[in-house]
Amino acid sequence: MAAGGRSLEGLGVLSALLDSERRRATLTAWVFAMLAGLLGVVLLIPGAWPEKLHESIYRLMWPLGLLFAGMMVYELVLRFRIRRLLHKSRLPGWVFRYSNSLIEITVPTVIIVMLAQEMGQLQALSSAAPLLYPLFVGMTVLYLDRWVSLFAGAVAGLQFGWVAWYYLHGHPVEPGMELLAEPSAYVIKSALVFASGMVAGFLAVELRKQLVHAVHHAEERDHAVSVFGQHVSPEIAERLLRQKIDISGEEREACVMFLDIRDFSKLASGKSPAEVMAYLNLLFGEFIDIVNAHRGIVNKFLGDGFMAVFGAPVEDADKCRHGVDAARDMIRRLREMNESGSIPATRVGIGLHVGRLMTGNVGASTRKEYTLIGETVNVAARIEEATKQFNANLLVSGSVLARCSNIGAEFEDLGVVELKGQREPVRLFKLA
Repeated sequence: MAAGGRSLEGLGVLSALLDSERRRATLTAWVFAMLAGLLGVVLLIPGAWPEKLHESIYRLMWPLGLLFAGMMVYELVLRFRIRRLLHKSRLPGWVFRYSNSLIEITVPTVIIVMLAQEMGQLQALSSAAPLLYPLFVGMTVLYLDRWVSLFAGAVAGLQFGWVAWYYLHGHPVEPGMELLAEPSAYVIKSALVFASGMVAGFLAVELRKQLVHAVHHAEERDHAVSVFGQHVSPEIAERLLRQKIDISGEEREACVMFLDIRDFSKLASGKSPAEVMAYLNLLFGEFIDIVNAHRGIVNKFLGDGFMAVFGAPVEDADKCRHGVDAARDMIRRLREMNESGSIPATRVGIGLHVGRLMTGNVGASTRKEYTLIGETVNVAARIEEATKQFNANLLVSGSVLARCSNIGAEFEDLGVVELKGQREPVRLFKLA
């Protein structure tokens, strides 16, 4: 990590680190606000506290109130500064973190000194004020920097140890207070405060690891979506991340689907562009969900249609069955939409074919797209075109149907068909 500059781990991690620091400043501001509120409770309910304590706090009302208010404003200013750094994608320098940590850790020491002057040295050392040390040390975890946490723990332990030593040496001990003046107790407390810094440092390291992992995972997911389209289902996205698919280029077997809206020009005539887009978004939105549900990916939109693929980029042993089931579900859903009147009367043609093809990322460095290339793609497109010739909603090749069990009775055998632009005829089956 480059302090005061761009993160070596990426802007995503840098933003997450800055956001954690912003949250830490916000939390610390709330802590000082709560301390100010607690001070008010002590002052407003005198009968609930020992009279001597109430009188001492009352005399310290303004100094403590100004201290808490000043620190609250200080933390809010830090929060504003961190937000500005977040917009600039820059981390604060090490001086910022360590000086801020030193200031916050010194607050409990200042409170102890103020209480000692008002209540007595031993009463101040045995009060709740030293408990603020591990609280402020603990909040350094949100810096996600173990060295800052270790620094805070060391400074807190040294400050409390020095204050205790100062008040225990050279100051008379009141009768009955000998137990509170036992040095070993304060040595142990100082050691525990120092240990809180080590615990905070360990937690900071672990939280940072988890944060970096989470950010990188999200960035990989975003990359998968950018390559394969924003319509990738969460299931496919997770499988892409788990399997670490090579998208630079490979040959694989996949089932390719082409879908086309019949007589789209007639449907669009007389309608505004907004109406046409709303119609396509509604229809394709339903179809995309169905493709996703059957482990497919809508790879490319073709104006009034699209191309989808099953079995790429993630391997799927049942790709043909998933492709056929998706096609049948789309036809069923289209029938429901037509009957409900939610869309103008619409017909589609769907063609499916399976075979070997080339897959990979194609394009410039600024814009790449996952692309399918090969005879399988061309045949699938020609099968979709043949749906017009056979007045069919769905045509599948014999190689697709051969991979699907227990559905042959639902299809009519059209025999071997010559497809436009193809040297070899293909056996086709029509959904009955």
